[in-house]
Amino acid sequence: MSPVKPQGELDQFFLLSQDLFCCIDFTGTLLNVNPTFENLLGYSAQELIGRPCGVIIDPQDYAVIEHALMRLRDGRSIEAFDVRARSWQGELFWLEVSACANDDVIYVIARDITRRKTADQQLALLQRSVESSTNGVVIVDAQSDDLPMVYVNRAFEQITGYARDAVMGLNCRFLQGEETDAATLKQLRRAIQERRDVHVMLRNYRRDGTLFWNDLYISPVRDEQGVVTHFIGVQNDVTAQREYQAQLRHNAHHDALTGLPNRQLLHQRLAQGCVLAKRYQRYLAVLFIDLDDFKPINDSLGHDVGDFILVSVARRLEEELRPWDTVARIGGDEFIVLLPDLAHEQDVMQVVERLLARLSAPYWYQGEELHITASIGIGTDDGSITKPRTLIQQADLAMYKAKRRGRNTYQWYTDELNRRVTERVNLRHALAQAIEQEQFELHYQPQIDSVSGRVVGVEALLRWQHPLQGNIPPIDFIGLSEETGQIIPISDWVLRRACLDAVALNRGEHAPLTMAVNVSPMQVQRPGFVASIERVLAETGLAAELLEIEITEGVLMDSTDHAIDAIEGLRALGVNIALDDFGTGFSSLSYLKRLPIQKLKIDRSFIRDVTCDENDAAIVEGVITLAEKLGLTVLIEGVETREQFLYLRERHPTYLQGYYFARPIPLDALTDYLDRFDQHAVLRDLAGA
Repeated sequence: MSPVKPQGELDQFFLLSQDLFCCIDFTGTLLNVNPTFENLLGYSAQELIGRPCGVIIDPQDYAVIEHALMRLRDGRSIEAFDVRARSWQGELFWLEVSACANDDVIYVIARDITRRKTADQQLALLQRSVESSTNGVVIVDAQSDDLPMVYVNRAFEQITGYARDAVMGLNCRFLQGEETDAATLKQLRRAIQERRDVHVMLRNYRRDGTLFWNDLYISPVRDEQGVVTHFIGVQNDVTAQREYQAQLRHNAHHDALTGLPNRQLLHQRLAQGCVLAKRYQRYLAVLFIDLDDFKPINDSLGHDVGDFILVSVARRLEEELRPWDTVARIGGDEFIVLLPDLAHEQDVMQVVERLLARLSAPYWYQGEELHITASIGIGTDDGSITKPRTLIQQADLAMYKAKRRGRNTYQWYTDELNRRVTERVNLRHALAQAIEQEQFELHYQPQIDSVSGRVVGVEALLRWQHPLQGNIPPIDFIGLSEETGQIIPISDWVLRRACLDAVALNRGEHAPLTMAVNVSPMQVQRPGFVASIERVLAETGLAAELLEIEITEGVLMDSTDHAIDAIEGLRALGVNIALDDFGTGFSSLSYLKRLPIQKLKIDRSFIRDVTCDENDAAIVEGVITLAEKLGLTVLIEGVETREQFLYLRERHPTYLQGYYFARPIPLDALTDYLDRFDQHAVLRDLAGA
């Protein structure tokens, strides 16, 4: 195709312009480009003439180009617009494009605005960072009399109570009051006069008159000539810290023998826990622990031995609790454990049973073996209690009931909780029967390749159909089965059944299909775990590469090296490994780089609002980028809507799973689903978006 050449003065402009200049027809085909066009994008005119302009346009902006061409074809004018262009080397440029039509030719002028775009993005990022800061930020004009404020961020408004519009143009001294230290003000003013950095602690006042401690940093901002044009102040409200430190200095908050919090600090944390339980709809548990027959040990063996037991008990309790839990000694051999932020009321049982076992283990004192047990009373609150200390009284009463029941045990305070304990025991028995009678079944949820639209695998999900109670959700029995060890026979059955079904599925025309099976941390830690997988593969005839074992980050919490060895053993067999629920639990990157895994599964909790929540979108983007850097594939769970599907497919070519494609279904229904599934329909759905 011969290039179209502008005529006369336009030809000179075409050749000499520092802007990109090209001619295209109404289909978008390039007819000519100027030297600046060639120099910026790295293409020669011969390489471009006759090709569609989309060859240099980023695919994300195709729609913008099509819209402009449509208007020009209709004889309408267009306003300047921005698009992204890719050079021959793949470098991205931002172009500001203007165009007009003359006969059958469209003349296009484009200006490289990449630096401006980058600067705008950096400025927006900086502004967003300042606005998002939890520290108050103030900027004052150093060139104006009385140093008026020209900017404050949202945190300043929250800290001081003053609206932004109300303080613009004022000097910051309006935050001072009678109790503001004069010496500190003098230090502050001298630093400002000398145009240097300063850090002070000021007593300031909010709009409502209340005092707050302002940890204030001020720095001068200089122009290119070194002249101070502004001062930036960063303030931090440290009132709570100051008050807490003052209270610590005023009171002794810890037990002298064990170093544990005493009753006073316990009551403070109990009150805080009740507030949090009410605010966030969580549960708070109080455990009243009394050592069984401690007095005879203390009286017969002496106070040194008794003190050793008390200190040892304190250390064992601390070791079994989370960092944000509290264990306090309130006197004698009585301890209180405070468990805030529990998702479910029954979660306290795991802690109680663990504490009973740990406290009953032998104590060694100067070569002598000592034994002691404990009785535990449990009181809980869902945020409805009005007097937090009532929880301690309830747990105390329950503890005495545990004593009456034979000691070395626990007791709930309420009859309702007693009923729940009974249900737990009944569920344990029912679970044993379910294992014996094989009341379980597997449902399968398809996994979709977002690029090809093909079903590439399925995840096996356990279902329990109780003969009387009907379907019992996994959340109601999996945790219990792990505590009782019943998870092992259940997992063995799941693995064998899933492998047999995978063999059947891969005989059909939809092969190859990967079978994803969840395993519990307890199963991975078992000796012979890898051998058991190898045995099942051999007995069922399933190819190792068609099995994907899904682990959670919990496998790393105990015996990390053993878990990694087990995973490496599976990889040696050819079995694929996926890390499930990434980002919701342990999420240690130091372990992630050591794990021989192939896939990360992003939890549904990040997908629910991914199209409207920039934090969720950023997390998903970050995980996928991390996975790409590590050479891992990504599967996104919880895709439930077409909007989510299109959003993820457009931005992230990954594997997808969720209700939008199919709910978990039995094997027969899965076979019908695969027979009906049309990957081309999925792609057409995208094309029509």
